[in-house]
Amino acid sequence: MRIKNKIANLSFDSTNNDEIYTAVNELFKDKSAQFGAFVYTLAIEDMEKLYKEKNIPHEILIATINELALSINQKYIESNEWGFDSYSWLIHHLRGKMFRLGRLVFEIAYFTEWHLQPDESKPDLKLGNPILHVHIPGDGKLEESACHESFEIAKEFFPKVLNFDFKAFWCCTWLFDPAFEKFLQSDSNIIKFRKLFTIFKYFEYDDGFGNAFGHLYITKENIKDAPTDTRLRKGIVEHILSGGIMQCGGGFRLI
Repeated sequence: MRIKNKIANLSFDSTNNDEIYTAVNELFKDKSAQFGAFVYTLAIEDMEKLYKEKNIPHEILIATINELALSINQKYIESNEWGFDSYSWLIHHLRGKMFRLGRLVFEIAYFTEWHLQPDESKPDLKLGNPILHVHIPGDGKLEESACHESFEIAKEFFPKVLNFDFKAFWCCTWLFDPAFEKFLQSDSNIIKFRKLFTIFKYFEYDDGFGNAFGHLYITKENIKDAPTDTRLRKGIVEHILSGGIMQCGGGFRLI
């Protein structure tokens, strides 16, 4: 209960993300994945109080809580162990900084120089402008219509319920890897999602292997043994074996 109460006292502002991450990771240092999941489950009680204080609809609470279950399942796939160790990720959900609205998850954030590559063209934003980071839960198809619906829900929810009048959506994901356009069809959900954003930066991102292959432990070293049961997976394997790299892309969608 002591750790649970410390979690309940954590609150985000525009500058203290690193402090929050450090505090949370310190609380769970040397703790098991099962212990972390147990404490975070207890913390749902405080999460519910926070939602009631802000008059956030109950269905959004339930949808956002489901992100904990997704992390537990992901941990089992990765290590055959129930629980999770993604404390600094899920604290956003528990403490009212990240919300699942339909197909997508949205995180309160602010525009910084990190969002852009040096010497790149810039979106019509100023440093410090409120934005929403867009995250993609791995529990369903990424249909374009569902994404548009989530954007519309977010445009109403954040200004009206949280008084957060944001200027743009930002998404940084392995799904924006430009190599995918070489082997995925134009009607692919991944390609359609990419076209919803204007991409402003790229960087090499090996973590994309795990996401693409269902969180199996796939690296450049064992990529030849990876499953090729979908067009995406087959394309990635061939791309890496021919000397390519995986990249993460980041881009904006202005409102």
